[in-house]
Amino acid sequence: MTSTRLRLQFETLFKKFSGQNSEAQLDDITDALFCTRRNARIVLNKLEQEGWIEWHPSAGRGKLSKLIFKRSRNDVSEKLARHYLEEGKIGQALEALDNDATKLAQVIQGYLGLQHQQGEQVIRLPYYRPLLMLNPQKLMRRSELHIAQQVFSGLTRLDDEECLQPDLAHHWEALSDKHWRFYLRRGVRFHNGQRLTTACVIESIKELCDFNLFSHIESVSSPEPWTIDILLCRPDKYLPQSLSEPQAKILLPSSMRSEEFDTKPIGTGPFQIKINDEKRLILTAFDGYFGLRPLLDQVEIWVIDEAYSSIVYPSLSKPQMDKTSSADDVELDPGCTLLLLNKRSGLAKDPRWAEFLSQALNSYQIYAHLPQDKVVEFGILPAFGLKPGWLDLVPSSIGAAPQQGKPICVAYQKNHPVYPSIAQAIKQQLLPYDINITFLTYEYELPSVDDIDIWIKPMGITTRRDDVFAGWLLDYSNIEQASNNNDFSSWVTLVDGWRAGKYNDFPARELGRQLVKSCQVIPMFHCWLGVNKDHSGALQNAKCNALGWFDFSRVWVKPEIENYGKTK
Repeated sequence: MTSTRLRLQFETLFKKFSGQNSEAQLDDITDALFCTRRNARIVLNKLEQEGWIEWHPSAGRGKLSKLIFKRSRNDVSEKLARHYLEEGKIGQALEALDNDATKLAQVIQGYLGLQHQQGEQVIRLPYYRPLLMLNPQKLMRRSELHIAQQVFSGLTRLDDEECLQPDLAHHWEALSDKHWRFYLRRGVRFHNGQRLTTACVIESIKELCDFNLFSHIESVSSPEPWTIDILLCRPDKYLPQSLSEPQAKILLPSSMRSEEFDTKPIGTGPFQIKINDEKRLILTAFDGYFGLRPLLDQVEIWVIDEAYSSIVYPSLSKPQMDKTSSADDVELDPGCTLLLLNKRSGLAKDPRWAEFLSQALNSYQIYAHLPQDKVVEFGILPAFGLKPGWLDLVPSSIGAAPQQGKPICVAYQKNHPVYPSIAQAIKQQLLPYDINITFLTYEYELPSVDDIDIWIKPMGITTRRDDVFAGWLLDYSNIEQASNNNDFSSWVTLVDGWRAGKYNDFPARELGRQLVKSCQVIPMFHCWLGVNKDHSGALQNAKCNALGWFDFSRVWVKPEIENYGKTK
């Protein structure tokens, strides 16, 4: 790896000889570099290895050697900057370009976006943090949920129109309201070449029993090869829909999973993981995919430090709302960011505190404290219900705090561009009430809900369908851990009633209303999601999904063809 020091030594020689091929003695080199003759020879040798110069020494004292510059200062600086970019070291890349942000932006632009490498179509996207938890059976953040859907398959899936479609199961039928039968595809392979067997599917489905959404699964068996029977202890008319959820993906048998499975899992989906570390995630198209092979050959997600993100154009999933044009296809996300109050063991266990916090921390109050640049950059709008258009929390006058000087612990995921600002806004809003705020940050999973009072959380729902609320409420909302038993049981009863056929439509609206009116959650903000057509360029079918990304397996690159059929 080329060092910054070597680049500076090259620039010193380049400046001394004005970038001109010159005749010189070794002593001229030692004087310029302030080093010994031995070290000067070492430096010249390294510069030659990099292809930056040629050094033709002449035998005999006093004779002149020949120094030939094969690269300019800019060439060398940009080459070094590219080396650093490949390692994700944005700060050092900027330093290699003399802290010229404009130059760095130009170099990065050449690396990100659509690329063609040895005849393959590659897209590189910037992101602000690593994506290191990709195990569907563990808690994942919003973007990790999207990646997992590219890597894994389930028995069923939702298409672009969010309609239920076959996946690893090509057909299914309900033998009774508690008995479902699924018929499996044959010849499916995992990314490592291992065949998908009926036993693999049975093991994955049995593991789902740990989730509340699937706690009614009583047994899983195979009456015939490539056939799965699922028996339930409670009626469920909509089990196939639930099996399209991220946690219901079919995994490699546990005995075959490596220690790196959380970071580099193996699935049967359209993309397989090539590299996943702190610097970048690389997905490659899986040629053995049982469905239609992706048209993109490779997707790379580069980690761009937040401190330097302003010099990089935003990712295809983050339009800038202050510059929205007809070239943008944007809509509000289907859920919201919210505050989850701990009514089980936190301060909000007292109804007086729950009501006070719901009044004092409504979205309108917090919105007023947010930095304007965050509001504009992420297209933030106040939310008064869990979904856009729902009006369940109307701003009202704020009463007195039940007690002065009370400490409150606020938890949120670290490495997030907005949550720290929301946390500070909460602190500012509660300052006049003599309330002491402490913060608890975490990466993926909060160690214990018992220690917190307020939890800044995303809904992170994966579709715009109302029935997605079932999986969110029962499992990854963490409402069970933060609510009292009676409230949570009543919400579970609503879900079970729908699954049993009591309601024609999922009671999402009623659930949303009860969660807000009971002061269990405080809706905070909606944000805009979409794809900027100027940034996606020749990328076709880049339709934004509910997670703010687009389906990598569905997009393709349209070639630019001039007149007479010649490709540019």
